[in-house]
Amino acid sequence: MTDTLAQNRDVLIIPCWRRPEFLWHCLDNLRRAEGVGELHVMFRPDRGHDPRIHEVIDEFGPQLGSYEVDVPPRCPYRRGKQSANVLGAYLRAAATTRRYVFMVEEDVMVARDFLRWHYAVQAAQPQLFCSIAARNTNRAVPEAADPEAYYVTNLDYCSLGVCFERSVIVRRIAPHVRREYFENPGAYCQQHWNRSQVGAGYVEHDGLIRRIQEEQGARRPIAYPYRPRAFHAGLFGYPRRAVINGALSHRIREVGAIIYDVEAMHTAPDRPEFSADSVPVSLETPPWRQVRCTARWE
Repeated sequence: MTDTLAQNRDVLIIPCWRRPEFLWHCLDNLRRAEGVGELHVMFRPDRGHDPRIHEVIDEFGPQLGSYEVDVPPRCPYRRGKQSANVLGAYLRAAATTRRYVFMVEEDVMVARDFLRWHYAVQAAQPQLFCSIAARNTNRAVPEAADPEAYYVTNLDYCSLGVCFERSVIVRRIAPHVRREYFENPGAYCQQHWNRSQVGAGYVEHDGLIRRIQEEQGARRPIAYPYRPRAFHAGLFGYPRRAVINGALSHRIREVGAIIYDVEAMHTAPDRPEFSADSVPVSLETPPWRQVRCTARWE
């Protein structure tokens, strides 16, 4: 449904596909996030999605205040299907949001102060390309004693608990959401960023956005927290692989027994190279004063 309360609200988009058990836990945490009732949530079930996605949305949607389910039009290019869903959602959200667009994928678990942290850091750093509330998986960053401290960096974009100010999507990302990209993402990225440091095979929506930020450099950095406000719970490797069978209630229990346990997360993945990116973090709210930048990484 489309809620008339969507007017004058910031928008949070949730792309989802075939893992309703992860979406259940995602929403169970999101509904507890401070300020979520002030947002409009846009669910984007991609083409071919598990119909049980809608059962989960029906269960949690009324707890989110304002929400809608927006199934994207069919993408004729198989290679760009997932990217078309996410990028199309960004463009639609940017056209309707009050100011900010958040994105939480179905296997990302957010902390209670997830939204509060984003709003604070965006206010403190108005020239950001984006803020990302998860752990920076691109580099080792020293811990800080102050849980409110954050840092800014370049070339470290990842699609995990993101917030964009609307103008970044409209001016920087939207010009590249075009047929030529979806038709052949690799060729498009090579043509437009032939000197990029981003790997040639990294061309889906997150690789595209990473190249766009790389082009902006220090003028439009990314903000990360020293204390993550979200974590990636995709414990079975590639996000689109479905490996848990059985009734949805069983799948929800199976996932819940693993994703909040550090040891279980390290031993469960069938592709261990992903386990380092899937470390649970505290989802409770620490004592707050203000967030502040204590370091800059180039």
